[in-house]
Parts: sequence; C-alpha cells; structure tokens
Amino acid sequence: MSADLESSIRYLEETNDPTDAFFSYTVDDTGEFGLIKANKEGLRLYAAEILKKSQLIEDSEQAGQPLFFTPSPWMFSETGYDLIAGVLPQYHDRRQILAEIFPPRRPNRVRRRQPVIMLVLMCITGALLMLATLKAFPTLRLWVNIR
Repeated sequence: MSADLESSIRYLEETNDPTDAFFSYTVDDTGEFGLIKANKEGLRLYAAEILKKSQLIEDSEQAGQPLFFTPSPWMFSETGYDLIAGVLPQYHDRRQILAEIFPPRRPNRVRRRQPVIMLVLMCITGALLMLATLKAFPTLRLWVNIR
C-alpha cells in the first residue's frame, strides 16, 4: 500500500505544474461556510499534500502532534489566515473517535417520568383552584347546580 501511495504522490506532483496551480481557502458572503477555490492542478497538488500527511500518520504514531502544511506559492488564503493549517492525526477508527467527542448518553428515567408528574401536578393544582374558587365565591354554587 505504501509503494502505491508513494507512486500516486509522485504522479500527482510530476503531472501538475505548481506555477499553474491555484488553491485558496475563503468563506461565503455571510462568513458562515468555508469554501475552496481551486483549479484542477491546485486540487491535485493539495491531494498530494494530504496523501503525504496520511503517509506520515502511517509511518509514525506520535499522538497529539499536528502535522502542518508547508507554505506553497500555489496555496493562497483569501481570508488573510490559514483556515486549514495542518492535520491533527487520529489513530482510531471513526466509531472510537466519535465516541470520544460525543460520549454515549445513558437513558435518563427522570425525563420519562417528568411528563406524568407534571400532569398529576397540573390536575392537583386545577382541583385546588376550583375548591378555592368555590369557597371564595359561595354564590357560584347556585350556577353549578342549574340544569
């Protein structure tokens, strides 16, 4: 696999001229979404850079050490700063990485009982309000008994 990867990197670097390549990071008008502006040469050279980083991750397992991209004349940032400066290696599969970021939730039984408790409390409050109203206004009983 490593030899195939190395030959792919070499092919991408040899067949794409850095003087013709353009690769840029930018954001949309709202500043909310990051975008890549690139021509095919720029995308291919950037792909070669990412493949090199994957090779470094494969060769050395130094957890926590970011792998930064070397500045290249074909790589340009319209934002004035590098949106993606490097790669922070992760040495686990997707499930393990996501489990570390978002730990699994345990079902909370209090939340399941909460709607029932609220309904019971609302019924008790309503009954107490009715009793208080009937005690405070004794003439209302006449209206209750009318058929």
